[in-house]
Amino acid sequence: MKTVLERASAYLSRMPVSVSRQGGHTAAFSAAVALVRGFDLPEQEALPLLRRWNEGCRPPWRENVLRQKLRSAATTATRPVGYLLDAPPPTRNGKSSFSSCSSSSSRSGSRGPQRGQGTQGVERSHTACSSTLSSASPQSHTPPPAAPPAEDRAWLREMWPDFHPLSREDILAVSKLRGLLPDAVDLAHRHGFLRIAQVQDQRCLVITEGTFAQVRRLDGGALHNAAGDRIKARNLSGSQGAFIGQGWLGDTTHVLLVEGAVGLIEGLAAMLLVDTPHAWSVLAATSASSRFARDPGLMQRLCGRQVHVVPDNDASGRDAAASWMADLQAAGVCATAHGLPAPCKDLGDVFHLPETERTQILNHLFLP
Repeated sequence: MKTVLERASAYLSRMPVSVSRQGGHTAAFSAAVALVRGFDLPEQEALPLLRRWNEGCRPPWRENVLRQKLRSAATTATRPVGYLLDAPPPTRNGKSSFSSCSSSSSRSGSRGPQRGQGTQGVERSHTACSSTLSSASPQSHTPPPAAPPAEDRAWLREMWPDFHPLSREDILAVSKLRGLLPDAVDLAHRHGFLRIAQVQDQRCLVITEGTFAQVRRLDGGALHNAAGDRIKARNLSGSQGAFIGQGWLGDTTHVLLVEGAVGLIEGLAAMLLVDTPHAWSVLAATSASSRFARDPGLMQRLCGRQVHVVPDNDASGRDAAASWMADLQAAGVCATAHGLPAPCKDLGDVFHLPETERTQILNHLFLP
């Protein structure tokens, strides 16, 4: 007779592999549930089996993510312990026909109840399993698929590439590409907002804070989205955040709010060009759709400061500015909106204007 490990391995080998953007997280979580809940395996026994299954995933998961999947399955999955102990391997479509259900205490050589579960927990698991089968349709004994965690962004962020500091050559390359002072790029880098990563086989600049990360090619070339379309910037999967630059707020009295993640660097560059008597910081909305409702704590931090809003010079930018202004004023925050002159589409275009015109615009922003 096959051991539990052999049966678990056979079962897992017939489960669907994880494929990026095709329910990959659900597939990986289901595989983890099958091991630690279905076959009642501890993490140290389940991990080698999940590693072997992971070899067929596209792309394979990192080992620390596999461990987290197993731990999450053990603590959050609702399937009863041991529900796969008497199950045959699933068919090619990932399903199996259950003939019976068993608790973990029924197998030969069982470890007994799981840590912290006790005998009553085992009995409840067995009862729950029996109830699940008795309520199933008589035409099918296939159990419902294991539900993934409600929020999977954390798993996506585990797949981010490694971030590295910028070299002096990288700082100069970004400075030249964006038409900004190297000091501004270096300032953003030293405060952790800029990093380097390899994305789509290209060396990319990462604009990041907390759970948000947007990448752009260092050479100014295009990246590709999931549909294969060419794009200039891409948010890494799992990115979360409506406004970045919050680490800079501190005790500043004035805040420049710009649109777009790259606007964070452009705002810092603008700030360095003006000799202002006030203490300024820069916030960047990650997109025109960013709203304060997604970050209520930020609104509280803005109270008592003067916020100067500089949106992109297009319809979506003006709509965003109107929404931000309404929210800020409703919260009692002193806020002013500034439009950019034609032909500037965003703050970055200001740096390509003649020095006299550029100085006039920036003085208007920072010396109100």
